Amino acid sequence: MAKIFLHINVSVDGFICDPSGQTDWRFADEEVQSYIDELLESIDGMVFGRRAFDELAAYWPTAGDEVSVTQRRLMHELPKYVLTHRGGLTDWHNSYRLGSDPAAVRNIQCERGLAVFAGAEATQAFLAAEALDELRLIINPALLGGGTRLFSSHGPRTDLRLCDTRTFGSGAAVLTYNIN
Repeated sequence: MAKIFLHINVSVDGFICDPSGQTDWRFADEEVQSYIDELLESIDGMVFGRRAFDELAAYWPTAGDEVSVTQRRLMHELPKYVLTHRGGLTDWHNSYRLGSDPAAVRNIQCERGLAVFAGAEATQAFLAAEALDELRLIINPALLGGGTRLFSSHGPRTDLRLCDTRTFGSGAAVLTYNIN
């Protein structure tokens, strides 16, 4: 069965954006970009929370040379499913409304896997619905001291098992955890 996994950048102190909402502290060197290319080539589709979808739908259709050709192509071609209770989506190619129940992600037919690119609120909803098989956290060597925490203190207890690590010359590391 294909895995459904969360994939997200996080600071060492557990934040996904700084106090002003910025993510410019994330490492995106060539080695990390190559990893992202590999990731996108290995999945059947992407799942977004509504806020993440809105931000990315505004960026990716006009992305330029700051991203790889592979990323531009696959962010356009891959199916994009949006967890939202609101109607309507942008005209970002190949986008579909998933509805408001994170467990609906289990009904998406895929062979290679689905990457969930979501914010903190959607992540908590996916965890509460037990709709994730893995967490893939890109730990960035930065201490933000505040901002939006990935995991709230109100989320469900979730036991994890470290199953893979990958480090980059920049000091970033991807930690992959199976959800037990």
